[in-house]
Amino acid sequence: MRRNIVPIGLSALWLAITVSACQSETPPLPDPVTAQPIVVTATIAAVSAITRTATPAGAAFSWPVVHTVQPGDNLFRIARQYGVSVSKLAEVNGISDPALIVVGQQLTIPLRTLPDPPTATPTTAPTATSTPRPPTNTPQTSPTPLSTERPIGTTEKTPEPPDAVNDIPIDQFVIMPPAVQDNIRKIYAAGQALGRDPRAFSKLGDSTIENPHFLARFDSGPYNLAEYAYLQSVIDFYHDSFSRQGVAVRRGLHSWSALSPTWADETQCQPNEGPLPCEIRLHNPSVILVRLGSNDAGVPDTFRQSLQAVIDHCVQNGVIPIIGTKADRFEGPDNVNNTIMRELAIENNVPLWDFDRVAETLPNRGLAPGDETHMSFFYAHDYSLPEAFTRGHAVHNLTALIMLDRVWAALGLKPAP
Repeated sequence: MRRNIVPIGLSALWLAITVSACQSETPPLPDPVTAQPIVVTATIAAVSAITRTATPAGAAFSWPVVHTVQPGDNLFRIARQYGVSVSKLAEVNGISDPALIVVGQQLTIPLRTLPDPPTATPTTAPTATSTPRPPTNTPQTSPTPLSTERPIGTTEKTPEPPDAVNDIPIDQFVIMPPAVQDNIRKIYAAGQALGRDPRAFSKLGDSTIENPHFLARFDSGPYNLAEYAYLQSVIDFYHDSFSRQGVAVRRGLHSWSALSPTWADETQCQPNEGPLPCEIRLHNPSVILVRLGSNDAGVPDTFRQSLQAVIDHCVQNGVIPIIGTKADRFEGPDNVNNTIMRELAIENNVPLWDFDRVAETLPNRGLAPGDETHMSFFYAHDYSLPEAFTRGHAVHNLTALIMLDRVWAALGLKPAP
């Protein structure tokens, strides 16, 4: 379902070459009586000597290309400027950490090569037993490349957005049957009566959703949603919530810690106020992403009771809890905590973001090598790259965006396409 993106500058360049050849090589029309069969050829200047046209910015540059790092540059931005992948740019320049480039550093840009010129098909004038006649069609002096423009009077259907991630259908990890959709509308309505912010969401969880790896880039950029560009609208709607870590994300947080004042930020929370109540008071969200369970090993009954208390607190305060499963098996191979989360989501008619289902498609379940809990990084946030769909944080973030988009739509807040 993912497509390779080819810089539009190359297509434009080939068209320019062809037009130039047509203008300079056109011979006079043949004499209608003495004409002999005409062999059509196209003379194209050597491709290697041509100045190439840059991608979207439109500036021309010559081959080979060297980019000098400027203040504010990063590897992702430079790669997008020239229409190349971050991984290839890093490989060519021997960069092991994409975050470590310095102003003044010179980077070789690994541009794609231009396509070979098409070979002209010889065209001969028709012959007869009598006086030779000229061709019935005006002879062409150069091959005509296939046009990338649509013929006048035709329309091109907008591609449908992807309905899966790594071939896992969305409805297998975004679990929102009609009963759940009805219930979240009621929770949302109650929240609006309490003055909740419809354009804000919060996060509740442990170090697996700390900044900067969980969603934060979608507020500041850069990122490339590629085929999932339709998700930009939900990013715009919840702007400023993606980069907010809040006071309900803490390293080592357990399910029972979410309501405990012992775990609250003393500088921002009130006395006897736990992290979750404090976050709701400070950020006033209408939705909260709940990612717990990695630190709740060996106590399934306590985990169930504590997570139920979290759900109850959210619902009573007009905040829709989205329960997210996890990739790790920290509590053991029986995966009991994910099972509990799935069961409670069904019992309480709240949305289930079943990331664990998609993690099955990732190397090492999307976990970093040698780490049983934390996910593999993907600095680029570029979903046009196949690598994105092999990294834990990349797929985690993408599926979270899809989950938010589906909740937003179910609440009737998403504009019609």
